[in-house]
Amino acid sequence: MSADLKGPKRSILYLISIIAIMLILSIITLIQAFKTYMESGHMDFLALLLSASAFALSIYMALQIGVKPPKLGFEQQKVLTVIRCSRCGFESVRNFKEGDYVLKKIGSCPKCNGPSFIYTIFREEEKGKKKAGKINPIPQVKTTAPFLSM
Repeated sequence: MSADLKGPKRSILYLISIIAIMLILSIITLIQAFKTYMESGHMDFLALLLSASAFALSIYMALQIGVKPPKLGFEQQKVLTVIRCSRCGFESVRNFKEGDYVLKKIGSCPKCNGPSFIYTIFREEEKGKKKAGKINPIPQVKTTAPFLSM
């Protein structure tokens, strides 16, 4: 193989070669099982079952190569950076960039030319999700139960 094949492409080639070998071996075993049956009249059910299973498994794996894996619901979160001027308090929000950290000096303020720094970094909440807020405690219900007195 060439040196330019990396990662997923190389693993797919390995998977395809393993599937091809499984297919060839299972077909050879199926042919041998039928040959043995024709010559001796005795069927080797174990060899027939194992080779048919390997054939079916390799066909299934070959069909699954082209199928996209299901999404697990993990999407890239939108991270924002708030930049604040230390002199006038002007704030601006921008997308997070690699290397951002809180209190990093960014430059000068567009309004007063004072020094600006990263005030906060936060993840934008999804609109459909319920915000985590104050949890209401479960109300305590007092019940009176008749007690047996002796």
